[in-house]
Amino acid sequence: MKSPRTIFCLSIFLLAFGAVGCGQKPGPDPKNFPPPNPYLADSPWPMAHANPYIQASSPFPGPTGREEIGVGFLAAEFPSVILVYSGPYPDGRRMLWGSNLLEVFKADPGGPEMRYVDRLPKAHVSGDPIVGAYILIDLDGTLFVPTEAGLDAYGDLVPGDPESKIVPRGSFTLSPAEHRGPVVGINLTYDGWVAFATAGGTVGVVARDFSAYRLLQLGPDDEVSNSIAVDEQGGIYVVTSRKMYRVQWTGTELSLDPATGAWTALYEAGGDPAAGRLGKGSGSTPTVMGTGEMDKIIVITDGQELMHLVLFWKDEIPPDWSPLAPGKDPRIAAEVPVTFGDPGATSSVSEQSVLVYGYGAVVVNNDYGTDEAGMGAVLSGAAAFGVEKFAWDPSTRKLESIWANPGIPCPNGIPTMSASTNLVYCIGKRGADWTLEGIDWDTGESVFSRVTGSTNAYNSVYAAAEIGPDGTVVSGTLQGLVKLK
Repeated sequence: MKSPRTIFCLSIFLLAFGAVGCGQKPGPDPKNFPPPNPYLADSPWPMAHANPYIQASSPFPGPTGREEIGVGFLAAEFPSVILVYSGPYPDGRRMLWGSNLLEVFKADPGGPEMRYVDRLPKAHVSGDPIVGAYILIDLDGTLFVPTEAGLDAYGDLVPGDPESKIVPRGSFTLSPAEHRGPVVGINLTYDGWVAFATAGGTVGVVARDFSAYRLLQLGPDDEVSNSIAVDEQGGIYVVTSRKMYRVQWTGTELSLDPATGAWTALYEAGGDPAAGRLGKGSGSTPTVMGTGEMDKIIVITDGQELMHLVLFWKDEIPPDWSPLAPGKDPRIAAEVPVTFGDPGATSSVSEQSVLVYGYGAVVVNNDYGTDEAGMGAVLSGAAAFGVEKFAWDPSTRKLESIWANPGIPCPNGIPTMSASTNLVYCIGKRGADWTLEGIDWDTGESVFSRVTGSTNAYNSVYAAAEIGPDGTVVSGTLQGLVKLK
Protein backbone atom coordinates (compact mmCIF):
# COMPACT_ATOMS: atom_id res chain seq x y z
CA MET A 1 0.00 0.00 0.00
CA LYS A 2 1.37 3.41 -0.96
CA SER A 3 2.00 5.97 1.78
CA PRO A 4 0.00 9.27 1.84
CA ARG A 5 3.16 11.12 0.81
CA THR A 6 3.68 8.84 -2.20
CA ILE A 7 0.04 9.22 -3.24
CA PHE A 8 0.28 12.99 -2.89
CA CYS A 9 3.44 13.27 -4.98
CA LEU A 10 1.98 11.00 -7.68
CA SER A 11 -1.22 13.06 -7.70
CA ILE A 12 0.65 16.34 -8.08
CA PHE A 13 2.86 14.88 -10.82
CA LEU A 14 -0.09 13.66 -12.87
CA LEU A 15 -2.10 16.84 -12.24
CA ALA A 16 0.69 19.19 -13.20
CA PHE A 17 2.63 17.38 -15.88
CA GLY A 18 0.15 14.93 -17.29
CA ALA A 19 0.34 11.29 -18.23
CA VAL A 20 1.23 10.95 -21.87
CA GLY A 21 -1.43 8.88 -23.64
CA CYS A 22 -3.19 8.67 -27.00
CA GLY A 23 -2.94 12.03 -28.76
CA GLN A 24 -1.51 13.79 -25.71
CA LYS A 25 1.62 15.92 -25.79
CA PRO A 26 4.09 15.78 -22.92
CA GLY A 27 3.49 18.50 -20.36
CA PRO A 28 6.04 21.01 -19.03
CA ASP A 29 9.37 19.56 -17.95
CA PRO A 30 9.11 18.83 -14.20
CA LYS A 31 12.82 19.48 -13.70
CA ASN A 32 12.09 23.21 -13.88
CA PHE A 33 9.80 23.06 -10.85
CA PRO A 34 10.57 22.42 -7.20
CA PRO A 35 9.73 19.04 -5.71
CA PRO A 36 6.17 18.98 -4.36
CA ASN A 37 5.81 19.57 -0.65
CA PRO A 38 3.69 16.64 0.62
CA TYR A 39 2.28 18.74 3.49
CA LEU A 40 0.74 21.38 1.22
CA ALA A 41 -2.73 20.93 -0.26
CA ASP A 42 -2.87 18.88 -3.47
CA SER A 43 -3.55 22.07 -5.39
CA PRO A 44 -2.39 24.13 -8.36
CA TRP A 45 -1.85 27.14 -6.05
CA PRO A 46 -1.78 26.20 -2.33
CA MET A 47 0.28 29.15 -1.05
CA ALA A 48 1.66 32.58 -1.83
CA HIS A 49 3.82 32.51 -4.98
CA ALA A 50 2.58 28.98 -5.81
CA ASN A 51 5.26 26.85 -4.11
CA PRO A 52 7.81 26.85 -1.27
CA TYR A 53 10.53 28.10 -3.64
CA ILE A 54 8.37 31.25 -4.19
CA GLN A 55 8.82 31.02 -7.98
CA ALA A 56 5.24 32.08 -8.90
CA SER A 57 5.48 30.08 -12.15
CA SER A 58 3.12 27.22 -12.95
CA PRO A 59 3.00 24.11 -15.13
CA PHE A 60 -0.72 24.70 -15.71
CA PRO A 61 -2.10 26.57 -18.73
CA GLY A 62 -3.53 30.07 -18.59
CA PRO A 63 -5.39 31.97 -21.32
CA THR A 64 -3.68 32.17 -24.70
CA GLY A 65 -5.47 35.23 -26.02
CA ARG A 66 -6.76 33.27 -29.00
CA GLU A 67 -9.94 32.31 -27.18
CA GLU A 68 -12.63 34.52 -25.72
CA ILE A 69 -11.68 35.42 -22.15
CA GLY A 70 -14.58 35.77 -19.76
CA VAL A 71 -14.30 38.04 -16.71
CA GLY A 72 -15.91 37.19 -13.38
CA PHE A 73 -15.91 39.52 -10.37
CA LEU A 74 -16.80 38.94 -6.71
CA ALA A 75 -17.09 42.03 -4.52
CA ALA A 76 -15.45 42.40 -1.11
CA GLU A 77 -14.99 45.26 1.33
CA PHE A 78 -11.21 44.86 1.51
CA PRO A 79 -8.48 43.52 -0.81
CA SER A 80 -6.85 40.08 -0.61
CA VAL A 81 -3.22 39.93 -1.70
CA ILE A 82 -3.11 36.12 -1.91
CA LEU A 83 -5.77 33.57 -2.85
CA VAL A 84 -5.21 29.82 -2.45
CA TYR A 85 -6.92 26.84 -4.05
CA SER A 86 -7.93 23.95 -1.83
CA GLY A 87 -7.22 20.35 -2.63
CA PRO A 88 -10.01 18.51 -4.45
CA TYR A 89 -13.15 17.77 -2.46
CA PRO A 90 -14.85 14.37 -2.96
CA ASP A 91 -16.99 15.84 -5.76
CA GLY A 92 -13.86 17.11 -7.56
CA ARG A 93 -14.42 20.79 -6.86
CA ARG A 94 -11.76 23.12 -5.50
CA MET A 95 -12.57 26.16 -3.38
CA LEU A 96 -10.74 29.48 -3.24
CA TRP A 97 -9.71 30.60 0.24
CA GLY A 98 -8.59 34.11 1.11
CA SER A 99 -7.80 36.55 3.89
CA ASN A 100 -8.37 40.27 4.07
CA LEU A 101 -8.23 42.93 6.76
CA LEU A 102 -11.26 41.70 8.72
CA GLU A 103 -12.20 38.21 7.58
CA VAL A 104 -11.27 34.90 6.04
CA PHE A 105 -13.49 33.51 3.31
CA LYS A 106 -14.14 30.53 1.08
CA ALA A 107 -15.48 31.05 -2.43
CA ASP A 108 -16.63 28.75 -5.21
CA PRO A 109 -14.71 29.79 -8.35
CA GLY A 110 -16.65 27.45 -10.67
CA GLY A 111 -19.43 28.48 -12.99
CA PRO A 112 -19.89 31.77 -14.83
CA GLU A 113 -19.76 33.82 -11.60
CA MET A 114 -17.84 33.26 -8.39
CA ARG A 115 -19.81 33.11 -5.14
CA TYR A 116 -19.02 33.08 -1.47
CA VAL A 117 -19.53 29.82 0.40
CA ASP A 118 -18.79 31.41 3.77
CA ARG A 119 -17.14 34.47 5.33
CA LEU A 120 -15.88 34.46 8.90
CA PRO A 121 -14.58 37.39 11.00
CA LYS A 122 -10.93 36.91 11.87
CA ALA A 123 -10.04 35.64 15.32
CA HIS A 124 -7.36 38.33 15.51
CA VAL A 125 -7.62 41.58 13.52
CA SER A 126 -4.58 43.75 12.77
CA GLY A 127 -4.62 47.37 11.75
CA ASP A 128 -1.81 46.59 9.31
CA PRO A 129 -3.28 45.27 6.03
CA ILE A 130 -0.05 43.41 5.25
CA VAL A 131 -0.48 41.19 8.33
CA GLY A 132 -2.39 38.15 7.12
CA ALA A 133 -1.68 38.85 3.45
CA TYR A 134 0.52 35.75 2.99
CA ILE A 135 -1.44 32.54 3.56
CA LEU A 136 -1.22 28.84 2.78
CA ILE A 137 -3.46 25.76 2.92
CA ASP A 138 -2.15 22.33 3.94
CA LEU A 139 -3.02 18.76 3.01
CA ASP A 140 -5.64 18.61 5.80
CA GLY A 141 -7.48 21.64 4.41
CA THR A 142 -6.25 23.93 7.18
CA LEU A 143 -5.75 27.58 6.22
CA PHE A 144 -2.91 29.32 8.10
CA VAL A 145 -3.10 33.10 8.48
CA PRO A 146 -0.47 35.32 10.16
CA THR A 147 -1.47 37.62 13.03
CA GLU A 148 0.24 40.34 15.05
CA ALA A 149 1.80 37.76 17.36
CA GLY A 150 1.44 34.36 15.72
CA LEU A 151 -0.86 32.37 13.48
CA ASP A 152 -4.55 31.51 13.26
CA ALA A 153 -5.84 28.31 11.65
CA TYR A 154 -9.19 27.80 9.92
CA GLY A 155 -10.93 24.93 8.17
CA ASP A 156 -14.25 23.34 7.26
CA LEU A 157 -16.82 22.66 9.96
CA VAL A 158 -17.66 19.50 8.00
CA PRO A 159 -14.45 18.06 6.54
CA GLY A 160 -14.85 17.00 2.92
CA ASP A 161 -17.90 19.22 2.32
CA PRO A 162 -17.16 22.03 -0.16
CA GLU A 163 -20.28 23.90 1.05
CA SER A 164 -19.25 23.68 4.70
CA LYS A 165 -19.07 26.72 6.95
CA ILE A 166 -15.64 27.90 8.12
CA VAL A 167 -14.57 27.30 11.72
CA PRO A 168 -11.43 28.29 13.66
CA ARG A 169 -8.99 25.39 14.16
CA GLY A 170 -6.74 27.04 16.71
CA SER A 171 -4.40 29.94 17.40
CA PHE A 172 -0.69 30.19 18.12
CA THR A 173 0.42 33.29 20.03
CA LEU A 174 3.92 34.34 21.01
CA SER A 175 4.53 36.34 24.16
CA PRO A 176 5.74 39.96 23.76
CA ALA A 177 9.20 38.83 24.89
CA GLU A 178 9.40 36.17 22.17
CA HIS A 179 9.05 38.24 19.03
CA ARG A 180 9.66 41.61 17.45
CA GLY A 181 6.82 42.97 15.34
CA PRO A 182 3.91 41.26 13.60
CA VAL A 183 4.22 38.07 11.57
CA VAL A 184 4.83 39.14 7.98
CA GLY A 185 5.41 35.99 5.92
CA ILE A 186 4.91 32.24 6.16
CA ASN A 187 5.89 29.08 4.33
CA LEU A 188 5.73 25.34 4.95
CA THR A 189 8.84 23.25 5.51
CA TYR A 190 9.19 19.94 3.72
CA ASP A 191 8.80 18.12 7.04
CA GLY A 192 5.49 19.82 7.75
CA TRP A 193 6.19 22.75 10.09
CA VAL A 194 4.84 26.25 9.40
CA ALA A 195 7.81 28.62 9.06
CA PHE A 196 7.31 32.33 9.68
CA ALA A 197 9.16 35.64 10.02
CA THR A 198 8.16 38.80 11.87
CA ALA A 199 8.74 42.39 10.80
CA GLY A 200 11.44 42.75 13.46
CA GLY A 201 13.46 39.72 12.41
CA THR A 202 12.10 36.86 14.50
CA VAL A 203 12.19 33.59 12.53
CA GLY A 204 10.19 30.64 13.79
CA VAL A 205 8.71 27.25 12.97
CA VAL A 206 5.57 25.85 14.59
CA ALA A 207 3.93 22.44 14.34
CA ARG A 208 0.72 22.53 12.31
CA ASP A 209 -1.30 21.56 15.39
CA PHE A 210 0.50 24.34 17.33
CA SER A 211 1.84 21.82 19.86
CA ALA A 212 5.50 22.89 19.58
CA TYR A 213 7.59 25.72 18.18
CA ARG A 214 11.17 26.98 17.81
CA LEU A 215 12.43 30.56 17.50
CA LEU A 216 15.54 32.41 16.37
CA GLN A 217 16.26 36.15 16.46
CA LEU A 218 18.13 37.85 13.61
CA GLY A 219 20.10 41.08 14.11
CA PRO A 220 18.63 43.96 16.14
CA ASP A 221 18.50 46.24 13.09
CA ASP A 222 16.98 43.70 10.69
CA GLU A 223 13.56 44.61 9.25
CA VAL A 224 11.47 42.16 7.21
CA SER A 225 8.77 43.44 4.85
CA ASN A 226 8.12 40.42 2.62
CA SER A 227 7.61 36.68 2.94
CA ILE A 228 10.13 33.82 3.06
CA ALA A 229 11.23 30.89 0.90
CA VAL A 230 12.15 27.34 1.96
CA ASP A 231 13.81 24.37 0.29
CA GLU A 232 13.73 20.62 0.86
CA GLN A 233 17.07 20.68 2.74
CA GLY A 234 15.65 22.79 5.56
CA GLY A 235 16.90 26.14 4.29
CA ILE A 236 14.66 29.08 5.25
CA TYR A 237 15.49 32.20 3.22
CA VAL A 238 14.78 35.59 4.79
CA VAL A 239 15.80 38.93 3.31
CA THR A 240 15.94 41.89 5.64
CA SER A 241 16.64 45.58 5.23
CA ARG A 242 20.36 44.80 5.53
CA LYS A 243 21.13 41.16 4.85
CA MET A 244 20.18 37.97 3.07
CA TYR A 245 19.90 35.01 5.47
CA ARG A 246 19.75 31.27 5.12
CA VAL A 247 18.38 30.10 8.46
CA GLN A 248 18.78 26.34 8.74
CA TRP A 249 15.99 24.18 10.15
CA THR A 250 17.63 20.94 11.30
CA GLY A 251 14.36 19.26 12.23
CA THR A 252 14.92 20.06 15.90
CA GLU A 253 16.27 23.62 15.96
CA LEU A 254 16.75 26.80 13.93
CA SER A 255 20.38 27.71 13.39
CA LEU A 256 22.65 30.41 11.96
CA ASP A 257 25.69 28.18 12.40
CA PRO A 258 27.50 27.69 9.04
CA ALA A 259 28.25 24.13 10.12
CA THR A 260 24.54 23.35 9.65
CA GLY A 261 24.40 24.99 6.20
CA ALA A 262 23.25 28.43 7.35
CA TRP A 263 24.79 31.65 6.03
CA THR A 264 24.46 35.43 6.09
CA ALA A 265 25.34 37.83 3.27
CA LEU A 266 25.35 41.61 3.04
CA TYR A 267 23.85 43.26 -0.03
CA GLU A 268 23.54 46.87 -1.27
CA ALA A 269 20.27 47.66 0.49
CA GLY A 270 20.03 51.33 -0.43
CA GLY A 271 18.38 54.05 1.65
CA ASP A 272 14.80 55.04 2.37
CA PRO A 273 12.17 53.15 0.37
CA ALA A 274 10.69 54.74 -2.75
CA ALA A 275 6.99 55.46 -3.23
CA GLY A 276 4.87 52.33 -3.05
CA ARG A 277 7.56 50.32 -1.24
CA LEU A 278 6.57 48.58 1.99
CA GLY A 279 9.95 48.68 3.73
CA LYS A 280 13.65 49.34 3.46
CA GLY A 281 16.02 47.13 1.53
CA SER A 282 14.79 44.48 -0.87
CA GLY A 283 11.25 44.78 -2.17
CA SER A 284 10.99 41.09 -2.91
CA THR A 285 10.44 37.80 -1.17
CA PRO A 286 13.53 35.65 -1.85
CA THR A 287 13.09 33.11 -4.64
CA VAL A 288 14.93 29.81 -5.02
CA MET A 289 16.22 29.24 -8.57
CA GLY A 290 17.39 25.86 -9.75
CA THR A 291 16.36 22.26 -9.09
CA GLY A 292 17.97 18.85 -9.67
CA GLU A 293 21.38 19.24 -11.29
CA MET A 294 20.91 22.97 -11.98
CA ASP A 295 22.89 25.68 -10.20
CA LYS A 296 21.16 26.51 -6.90
CA ILE A 297 20.65 30.24 -6.44
CA ILE A 298 18.64 32.70 -4.31
CA VAL A 299 17.17 35.67 -6.20
CA ILE A 300 16.13 39.09 -4.86
CA THR A 301 15.94 42.69 -5.96
CA ASP A 302 17.80 45.22 -3.81
CA GLY A 303 16.87 48.70 -2.61
CA GLN A 304 19.40 50.80 -4.47
CA GLU A 305 18.13 53.88 -6.28
CA LEU A 306 18.88 52.05 -9.51
CA MET A 307 17.57 48.65 -8.45
CA HIS A 308 19.67 45.57 -9.13
CA LEU A 309 18.76 41.92 -9.49
CA VAL A 310 20.98 40.11 -7.00
CA LEU A 311 21.78 36.38 -7.00
CA PHE A 312 23.35 34.43 -4.14
CA TRP A 313 24.83 30.94 -4.15
CA LYS A 314 22.27 28.87 -2.23
CA ASP A 315 24.48 26.05 -0.98
CA GLU A 316 28.27 25.90 -0.91
CA ILE A 317 30.08 28.66 -2.78
CA PRO A 318 31.99 27.09 -5.71
CA PRO A 319 35.62 26.66 -4.64
CA ASP A 320 36.92 28.47 -7.73
CA TRP A 321 34.55 31.45 -7.30
CA SER A 322 35.96 34.92 -6.70
CA PRO A 323 33.96 37.90 -5.35
CA LEU A 324 32.43 40.10 -8.05
CA ALA A 325 34.47 43.06 -6.80
CA PRO A 326 36.65 43.99 -3.83
CA GLY A 327 34.48 44.26 -0.75
CA LYS A 328 31.57 42.34 -2.25
CA ASP A 329 30.26 39.39 -0.31
CA PRO A 330 31.64 36.25 -2.00
CA ARG A 331 28.21 34.61 -1.76
CA ILE A 332 26.84 37.09 -4.32
CA ALA A 333 26.80 35.34 -7.70
CA ALA A 334 25.48 38.26 -9.76
CA GLU A 335 24.41 41.86 -9.36
CA VAL A 336 22.88 43.45 -12.48
CA PRO A 337 21.00 46.76 -12.81
CA VAL A 338 17.31 46.68 -13.77
CA THR A 339 16.58 49.43 -16.32
CA PHE A 340 13.40 48.19 -18.03
CA GLY A 341 15.02 48.94 -21.38
CA ASP A 342 16.22 52.49 -20.66
CA PRO A 343 20.03 52.56 -21.07
CA GLY A 344 20.15 55.94 -19.34
CA ALA A 345 18.08 54.92 -16.33
CA THR A 346 19.30 56.22 -12.98
CA SER A 347 16.45 54.81 -10.88
CA SER A 348 14.13 51.81 -10.90
CA VAL A 349 11.76 50.32 -8.34
CA SER A 350 9.89 47.06 -7.74
CA GLU A 351 7.95 45.85 -4.70
CA GLN A 352 7.06 42.52 -6.33
CA SER A 353 8.90 39.27 -5.90
CA VAL A 354 10.93 38.05 -8.84
CA LEU A 355 9.12 35.61 -11.14
CA VAL A 356 11.35 32.60 -11.82
CA TYR A 357 11.11 29.69 -14.25
CA GLY A 358 14.18 27.59 -14.98
CA TYR A 359 17.10 30.01 -15.16
CA GLY A 360 14.83 32.90 -16.25
CA ALA A 361 13.77 35.74 -13.93
CA VAL A 362 11.24 38.51 -14.65
CA VAL A 363 10.98 41.83 -12.81
CA VAL A 364 8.11 44.35 -13.14
CA ASN A 365 8.24 48.12 -12.72
CA ASN A 366 6.57 49.77 -9.71
CA ASP A 367 7.92 53.31 -10.16
CA TYR A 368 5.24 55.73 -8.92
CA GLY A 369 7.40 58.84 -8.90
CA THR A 370 8.36 60.71 -5.74
CA ASP A 371 8.29 59.41 -2.20
CA GLU A 372 5.46 61.81 -1.41
CA ALA A 373 3.18 59.74 -3.65
CA GLY A 374 3.27 56.91 -1.10
CA MET A 375 0.50 54.34 -1.06
CA GLY A 376 -1.82 56.87 -2.68
CA ALA A 377 -0.32 56.06 -6.06
CA VAL A 378 -1.06 52.37 -5.55
CA LEU A 379 -4.60 52.88 -4.29
CA SER A 380 -5.47 55.34 -7.05
CA GLY A 381 -4.22 52.98 -9.74
CA ALA A 382 -1.25 54.96 -10.97
CA ALA A 383 0.21 53.19 -13.99
CA ALA A 384 3.83 52.10 -14.18
CA PHE A 385 5.19 50.55 -17.37
CA GLY A 386 8.06 48.17 -17.90
CA VAL A 387 8.92 44.46 -17.65
CA GLU A 388 12.41 42.96 -17.94
CA LYS A 389 13.64 39.37 -18.15
CA PHE A 390 17.05 38.14 -17.08
CA ALA A 391 18.67 34.72 -17.37
CA TRP A 392 21.50 33.00 -15.56
CA ASP A 393 24.01 31.23 -17.80
CA PRO A 394 25.55 28.32 -15.83
CA SER A 395 28.39 27.89 -18.35
CA THR A 396 29.65 31.46 -17.98
CA ARG A 397 28.23 32.10 -14.50
CA LYS A 398 26.79 35.37 -15.74
CA LEU A 399 23.37 37.00 -15.40
CA GLU A 400 22.24 38.91 -18.47
CA SER A 401 19.20 40.89 -19.55
CA ILE A 402 17.37 38.88 -22.23
CA TRP A 403 14.68 41.40 -23.11
CA ALA A 404 12.94 44.49 -21.81
CA ASN A 405 9.55 45.83 -22.84
CA PRO A 406 8.96 49.39 -21.57
CA GLY A 407 5.43 49.42 -23.01
CA ILE A 408 3.89 46.70 -20.82
CA PRO A 409 2.06 47.84 -17.65
CA CYS A 410 2.22 45.65 -14.53
CA PRO A 411 1.85 48.54 -12.07
CA ASN A 412 1.33 46.95 -8.66
CA GLY A 413 0.56 43.22 -8.88
CA ILE A 414 2.69 40.09 -8.63
CA PRO A 415 3.14 38.44 -12.06
CA THR A 416 2.90 34.75 -12.87
CA MET A 417 3.97 32.51 -15.76
CA SER A 418 2.55 29.39 -17.41
CA ALA A 419 5.05 26.86 -18.73
CA SER A 420 2.21 25.34 -20.79
CA THR A 421 1.40 28.52 -22.72
CA ASN A 422 4.89 30.11 -22.37
CA LEU A 423 3.24 33.36 -21.31
CA VAL A 424 3.79 35.77 -18.44
CA TYR A 425 0.55 37.13 -16.93
CA CYS A 426 0.03 40.25 -14.88
CA ILE A 427 -2.77 42.66 -14.04
CA GLY A 428 -2.16 45.81 -16.09
CA LYS A 429 -3.51 49.33 -16.45
CA ARG A 430 -4.02 51.02 -19.83
CA GLY A 431 -5.62 54.45 -19.55
CA ALA A 432 -8.70 54.02 -17.37
CA ASP A 433 -8.91 50.28 -18.02
CA TRP A 434 -7.54 47.49 -15.87
CA THR A 435 -6.36 44.55 -17.96
CA LEU A 436 -4.95 41.04 -17.99
CA GLU A 437 -1.66 41.20 -19.89
CA GLY A 438 -0.21 38.18 -21.71
CA ILE A 439 3.52 38.48 -22.53
CA ASP A 440 5.71 36.05 -24.48
CA TRP A 441 8.23 34.54 -22.04
CA ASP A 442 10.92 34.17 -24.72
CA THR A 443 10.65 37.53 -26.51
CA GLY A 444 8.83 39.96 -24.20
CA GLU A 445 6.33 40.80 -26.91
CA SER A 446 2.75 41.57 -25.92
CA VAL A 447 0.52 38.65 -26.96
CA PHE A 448 -2.79 40.03 -25.69
CA SER A 449 -4.32 42.64 -23.39
CA ARG A 450 -7.84 41.89 -22.12
CA VAL A 451 -9.83 44.58 -20.29
CA THR A 452 -11.16 43.39 -16.93
CA GLY A 453 -12.91 46.57 -15.81
CA SER A 454 -12.70 50.35 -15.94
CA THR A 455 -13.17 51.14 -12.25
CA ASN A 456 -10.71 51.02 -9.38
CA ALA A 457 -12.52 47.92 -8.12
CA TYR A 458 -10.30 46.00 -10.57
CA ASN A 459 -7.08 47.54 -9.17
CA SER A 460 -4.75 44.65 -8.26
CA VAL A 461 -3.23 46.67 -5.36
CA TYR A 462 -0.23 44.34 -4.71
CA ALA A 463 -2.25 41.16 -5.27
CA ALA A 464 -0.85 38.14 -7.10
CA ALA A 465 -2.03 36.96 -10.50
CA GLU A 466 -2.41 33.20 -10.00
CA ILE A 467 -2.99 30.30 -12.39
CA GLY A 468 -5.72 27.90 -11.34
CA PRO A 469 -7.34 24.90 -13.01
CA ASP A 470 -9.02 24.95 -16.44
CA GLY A 471 -7.00 27.80 -17.93
CA THR A 472 -8.02 30.28 -15.25
CA VAL A 473 -6.17 33.30 -13.86
CA VAL A 474 -7.44 34.80 -10.60
CA SER A 475 -6.35 37.84 -8.63
CA GLY A 476 -7.41 39.83 -5.64
CA THR A 477 -8.39 43.44 -6.26
CA LEU A 478 -8.99 46.58 -4.22
CA GLN A 479 -12.66 45.68 -3.84
CA GLY A 480 -12.88 41.95 -4.46
CA LEU A 481 -11.67 39.07 -6.63
CA VAL A 482 -11.40 38.81 -10.39
CA LYS A 483 -11.39 35.58 -12.43
CA LEU A 484 -10.35 35.36 -16.07
CA LYS A 485 -11.04 32.19 -18.01
